[in-house]
Amino acid sequence: MAVPKFPWRAIIVGSFLSVLVALYSAYAGLKIGGVYWPMVTTAVVSMALVKLLGGKDRNETNVMQTTASTGGLLAAGVIFTIPAIFMLGLDVSAFDILLVSVTGGLLGLLFVYPLREKMIVKDKLPYADGAAAAAIIKAGDSGGKQSRTLFASFGIGAVFAVARDVLMLFPSYFNLESLKISASKLFSFGSSISLIPFAGGYLIGARFTIAWFAGAVASYFFIIPNAVSSGMFPDKLSVLVGITKPLGTGMVIGAAIAYFIAAGIPVFLKTASHYADVKHHRKGALALLALVVLITYAFNLSLPLAILAVIGAFFMAYIGARITGEMNVDPMEIFAMIVLLAAKFLFGFGAVHLVLLAAVVCIAAGIAGDAMQDFKTGHLLGTPPEHQLAGEVAGALSASLVMGVLMLSFAAIGFGTLDFPAPQAVAVKEVVQASGFPVFLAAGIAIGFVLALLGRKYELGAAPIAFGIGMYVPIELSVPIFIGGMLRYSIDRAKKTEFFRLVAGGVIAGEGLVGAILVLSAAAKFFGI
Repeated sequence: MAVPKFPWRAIIVGSFLSVLVALYSAYAGLKIGGVYWPMVTTAVVSMALVKLLGGKDRNETNVMQTTASTGGLLAAGVIFTIPAIFMLGLDVSAFDILLVSVTGGLLGLLFVYPLREKMIVKDKLPYADGAAAAAIIKAGDSGGKQSRTLFASFGIGAVFAVARDVLMLFPSYFNLESLKISASKLFSFGSSISLIPFAGGYLIGARFTIAWFAGAVASYFFIIPNAVSSGMFPDKLSVLVGITKPLGTGMVIGAAIAYFIAAGIPVFLKTASHYADVKHHRKGALALLALVVLITYAFNLSLPLAILAVIGAFFMAYIGARITGEMNVDPMEIFAMIVLLAAKFLFGFGAVHLVLLAAVVCIAAGIAGDAMQDFKTGHLLGTPPEHQLAGEVAGALSASLVMGVLMLSFAAIGFGTLDFPAPQAVAVKEVVQASGFPVFLAAGIAIGFVLALLGRKYELGAAPIAFGIGMYVPIELSVPIFIGGMLRYSIDRAKKTEFFRLVAGGVIAGEGLVGAILVLSAAAKFFGI
């Protein structure tokens, strides 16, 4: 069988799509604390574009989809960690964020590519979203039904964002006679009014959203009122800061530790030895050495911290790839938290370097899961893995180019707010700034640890983590996410899940992309660009 030609066109177009996917994933992920596998969405878009360009090749479609999807999980690794720096009142440059993105992305690909043969070909792990993308590409889009559904819902999300941010709130901005206006006013888009939490709740599903909402109910209707009425705290804000935020954050950390001990370590020990059997491992070792040197000098780190970043990325990329294959979930922020805890309490590194370390690990784990989903699609379609690897590298590099500017622009709105709750980054911030173990943080860790172990026994998945997040994010976010989860429960029973999955994905992409572009354009105007 002839080897398909190298798909330059697919990689170029896919790289542009990767940037767009990164933009909407970052915006939406900061709002709802999660980024969803973009394989199905990018598969439908890639089919439509390949057809528009006069092509029919499945391999071209697959490589375009592979390249495009990379931006989503790279953005996730950034938004789950980097906002902690801004919430701590510290600074980080756009160039530093670019370097973190590139380093984490390349480490993830370097560590995960050798796993393809073992996990996909030999072990035949499911990689559910990768298999779903392959099925979509195989079936094609007869009559353009899927494309119309996706693009129509994209349009709904985009029009909603424009109506909210431009027509309602931007006239005052466009009529500015000078740029002598505070950034806080300039960036007040009213973006807390959003369709994204409803659509996100649908994609998350009922179990996770019920646990999230239960955490919100416990916090806002029991802990806060009782603490205020007892006279221990003067108002609900002080209760939120003094009790529910450290308690909820502790639960996330405790559940992460339990998850890593119960699932992560056994997964790694079971099959990690096969790395030694992979061809070209010497070249991989040289590339790894080069990345260690790059990390050391680019971020002005000590050599031990750079080595810890690489070791952490190695462990977590491997475990992320395996767990993604088995469960279709990549708990990348959990892996970053584990390495962060080790770095803080064993080595005592500074705040900015701790967050950058966590970001590298988080991005590597996310990219590893994304790449393996894509390799599953390619294996089922017969796409040369070298072509997909080239697409993954191109997608990671192109998405990295925008992450620094995007995060600085978002920071002008404010992280840890109703607009951008950024719950994972809040947990990272709490760990970094902790001068020990406050009582409620320690209590939360113990509770989260126990609940996570019970959750594994009763197959509750990440419910304890969701409960902890629900305790400290604004309830204004928890309610629409819960409604979206309940809609998913009803739609699952009506057997219309996949249709509305496209609808939800399109709405998130439309509103998220327009929202991100508006933030970037406002930032450019404010800074005189």
